[in-house]
Parts: sequence; C-alpha cells; structure tokens
Amino acid sequence: MQQNPSQFDLQKFQQNYQFNNKEIIGKGFDSIVYKVIKKQDGSLYALKLTSFKDLQHKFNFQQEIRLLYHLDHDHIVKFYGNSLDGSCILIEYMPYGHLAKLIDIGLDLRIIKSIVNQVMNAIQYLHSRNVVHGDIKPENALISKDFVIKICDFGFAIIANQPNAKLRGGSEGYTAPELLINENYDPKKCDMFSLGVLFFVLYMGYRPFLSTHPQKQDKFWNFIKNKEWDKFWKIFDPKKQDVGFKNYIQKLLCADPNERYTIEEALQDNWFKSNQYTVKELAQQLRMLLIKQ
Repeated sequence: MQQNPSQFDLQKFQQNYQFNNKEIIGKGFDSIVYKVIKKQDGSLYALKLTSFKDLQHKFNFQQEIRLLYHLDHDHIVKFYGNSLDGSCILIEYMPYGHLAKLIDIGLDLRIIKSIVNQVMNAIQYLHSRNVVHGDIKPENALISKDFVIKICDFGFAIIANQPNAKLRGGSEGYTAPELLINENYDPKKCDMFSLGVLFFVLYMGYRPFLSTHPQKQDKFWNFIKNKEWDKFWKIFDPKKQDVGFKNYIQKLLCADPNERYTIEEALQDNWFKSNQYTVKELAQQLRMLLIKQ
C-alpha cells in the first residue's frame, strides 16, 4: 500500500523540495511535469503542474486528483498528494520514461505481451471500480525505477456508472469510433479499443491507422470498419504477422464494440496469456534493454 495522500501548501513544499524549472520530464497540453528532490533524504518525485487554460482543463485536472485519492494498484503511478489550490500533484518519479521510447528498439512479442499484460491488469482494476481511463496510449504508460509498467494521466478518466457518463476526449488514432459518432456507448469498450492500438504500435512500430473519425475517411480504418481484414493486413510487414497476434488484434480493434473483448476476455485469451514473462522476469529484460541505451 502507498502512503496516504495529503494536501500541501506550495510555499512549504518549496521549503522541503527542490527542483530546477528547466528539468522537465513530461509535457501535456495544459501541464508540465518536473523532477523534484526531497531535501530531507534525497528521494525523487514528479510534480505535475497545470495552467488551467480554461474551465474544462481545470475540471479535468481536478477530476484526476479526485480519482487518484481512491486508486492504489501496482501498475498505476503512485499518488502522494496535491497542492491546496489544486494546481499541482505529487506523484511517483518514473526514471525510464514512457513506452513510446521502446518502439524503436524492436521488442520481441513475448516482451510486448508481458508489457501489455501489466497495462491490462491496471485497466482491469479500474474497470472493476467502474473507472474508465479514457486516454490509453504508449505515452501514458511509464516505466518505474524497478522496471514495472504503470499507467498515468487520469485527466480524461470518468466514473462509468454515473448518469450520462461520457468520455471527454482522448488521443486521435487511439479513440474508439463509437465515441466520435456520439452514439450511446460503453466507455469501458473504448479503453479496450485504445489498448488494441497500443499493442499494435508496440509490436509493429507504427499505428494501424491515423484516425477513426468518419469525416477523415482513413483508408486503413475503413478496411477494419468494413471487416476487410485481408486487405488491412496486406499493408503491413508480413514478417511480423503472427497469426495469434492478428486474431487478437481483431478482437480489440473491431468497429462494433459488441464484438470487442472485455478486459476479462482479453486477459483470459489463450494466445495472449501464454508465453509471458512474470513481472520480475520482464523487469530483468527491460533492465538489460534500457541500461544499454
């Protein structure tokens, strides 16, 4: 269990922690993440500050804070507290960055399945509590000092069982099609779609399509939408087209959310759960890969 989160006064915070405003470790549309050092013992943390560009972004950040107080899981970045004015949060420092940095390394399928499994375990935890992340992508999954994968950034997260719960956004190319056409939809299935894109990107090295937006008429997405999977797979490198991988991806990226895997089905898929590393074994693999860089 992580320590109980608490609120802090920014002036007192600056007395107890030091940070260089040039040492930026992450950036979003309305936030910046700095590495900070606790003066008492030299331990490292990350401080996420927002600028509150408008009311919507203020709501997103405050929603993130509210949710983080109730989340505690091995594959979710630890939350230590927030400032009294709600403009910043103190979270776990993740020294090895996000998963997007692994794409160019050319990881083998066993490592990738093991990474995705850790992300999915976090999503299973969230979904069991009716929380939907809403913005799953490689940049929102980080690597800890112990080489464990943890998801972050809950600015788009929602409580799925609240009346009229609707996702507020996401990242283009990772967004489920039903969200964009404004139909009644299951927000949890939107997370599953984004997980499919994340898996595809880690293995293939690029996104399967640029957009699912109907107005953009992305031909790669149209093949999927029309269930023309043979045409879709012909576009990509045949050397990477493991049959199990193709079948699994088709269960996550299908246009019809009713045909899409739930998180439980995705985790229990025989192909997916076979030939994976344990958390400790994956840490050893990632340590060897990342220390070389």
